[in-house]
Amino acid sequence: MTAYVPKGRWSTDTSDVSVVNVEGSSIAPTRIPTAPDAINSCASNPITGQTVCTANNNHVYILQGTALDSSVSPNPLASAGTGIIVFSGGSCTNCGVMMDSIHNKAALALSVSGVPGFQFLDLGPSPTFEPPFMSPSGMISEDPLLDPINNLLLSATEANNYEIVDVATSTSPAFFENPIPGPGEADSSSQDCSTRIALAPYEDSSPSAVYLADLTQATFAPGSPAGTWTVPATAEQVQILTNSFLASGANGSSVAQGTHTGVITGEFGGNVLTAIALPTTSGSGTPTITNWMSCPISPTFDNSLDPHAITAYQSPNTGDAIALVAGNNQTILAVVDLTLMLSLAETAPGSHLCASGTLPSTVVSFVTVP
Repeated sequence: MTAYVPKGRWSTDTSDVSVVNVEGSSIAPTRIPTAPDAINSCASNPITGQTVCTANNNHVYILQGTALDSSVSPNPLASAGTGIIVFSGGSCTNCGVMMDSIHNKAALALSVSGVPGFQFLDLGPSPTFEPPFMSPSGMISEDPLLDPINNLLLSATEANNYEIVDVATSTSPAFFENPIPGPGEADSSSQDCSTRIALAPYEDSSPSAVYLADLTQATFAPGSPAGTWTVPATAEQVQILTNSFLASGANGSSVAQGTHTGVITGEFGGNVLTAIALPTTSGSGTPTITNWMSCPISPTFDNSLDPHAITAYQSPNTGDAIALVAGNNQTILAVVDLTLMLSLAETAPGSHLCASGTLPSTVVSFVTVP
């Protein structure tokens, strides 16, 4: 199991992508050069082995293993991105990338003449861009989510609008908007794709606040240029996570698909993260985070700048939910076993704070990023 770690951020100009082992030792840790382009995001297709990385400008790199994919020419490609869009954590032309391994395509979040939007890239030996499309809401999420199972793109924005895009036909997307409440700005989008419980943590919330909605109970009303989506009042909530105090509030989020377990992180520094246990079923009732645990990663760990350097997956070796968090200017990768983290002893019953002070070595390990 390997991880691709972009060395840049929206607000920095560090080039290159590092490739490291997180489980096993299948590759020699490598730094893939992309100078002068600063890379902000990468997403991989585990079936084909192709990885797509976006630069802060309109360049898109296709990687295979520990090098540029030699079958792709030119490499980098150029997206339809022009102009820039601005988030609280920086500005970008290409702002991030998501992967649809089922249909072998990537989705870029990008600026289309200064308007936030998206563009799909059909992968394979001759990657081809589809036409870009703009968000009718005028904003996109700092970290959107692509759900390839249900053909939906989720985008909770800093204006507290949760946009869902039906991309079953990605060349003819259908937009649905839903203003959501919140003590702060919705800063990322995530979902348990099996239960279709969607999340959005709120920047500057303290303690952490997370919006949850059960999309199996959602009603989608088409409209032009956008329709709406709603859920019954009992199928959504803003949940406050006691004693989850993260840097700049709750910002980054990810769900380890297949485990009903996720993670919430801060940004702009700080060393605390919160593991969350999500419902195992949906379709009725109010979606609720059933358990959570907050703990510093280590005394010296420092969260990355935007976009949020966080992802989660189910370990093929243990079946546990694993979070990968890049920090210290993308020089170290924390590998956190969220399943074990949720079972740590608390400082007091119901405190949701780890009694160990920092994550023990049984829960977290560290990988040096070249």
